Amino acid sequence: MIREQTSIRAASSEVASFIENYVATTHPDKKEEILELFDNMHSLFPHWVISICSMLHPDIRYVSRNGPHVLGYDMEHLLANSSMKKHFAHVHEADQKGLYDCTFFMHDHLGTIPPEEQHKYRTILHYRFRRADGQYIYLHDERAVLNLRGSGNLYYSLFRDITAEKTFTGVKAELFHQDQNLKKIKEYKPNAQQNPLSKREEEIVSLIRLGLSTKEIAWRLNISPNTARNIKSKLFEKFNVSSSIELLNMTL
Repeated sequence: MIREQTSIRAASSEVASFIENYVATTHPDKKEEILELFDNMHSLFPHWVISICSMLHPDIRYVSRNGPHVLGYDMEHLLANSSMKKHFAHVHEADQKGLYDCTFFMHDHLGTIPPEEQHKYRTILHYRFRRADGQYIYLHDERAVLNLRGSGNLYYSLFRDITAEKTFTGVKAELFHQDQNLKKIKEYKPNAQQNPLSKREEEIVSLIRLGLSTKEIAWRLNISPNTARNIKSKLFEKFNVSSSIELLNMTL
């Protein structure tokens, strides 16, 4: 798991470093010059979609050309739905509230940092996104900042479908600081705080993780199979999952 996270983060850092090096060497004065760079990057990094934050740049609607391939919608749809409110309509229903909380957590933290220092910070949001075919993918949504000397900061996102690379364990936000290396300084997982496990639930989850059946769990805890089954059913409802595997992923 750690190896998977490191690999994905290293890949996203390569994209962000490419952009930052371009800014450092060419000193663009206008956001339009950066958009030209983004237009040419999809062939170099085909798995990463670049999008401008429409909440902080309401005058710009931009999604890189590989957006339809990765996110599953045509360009017209992606541009029309690039606002935060419309983007959330495609987020898994069970993840929406947690993602709202993570988004505000991110903006609250960014608000405490001077604008000229914000480019040193990055936030990664983890959630499930619905493609046009109805399939949900695990989306790595990385928020980064470019400091343009001539026109302030440019706030953008790097999207990637990491379904095949990593197991979804719930909505969360990870905050990183770039000094000599990229270092994680905070993690916020709202569902873990909103749905704390009781002592009995912790026992049930621990025994499920050991591979025990409902009858074996009941015998181990000296409770009836019906009681064990009911607690397990309520856990499924609590975390909005439909299988033991999903439950274990959400309660890691």
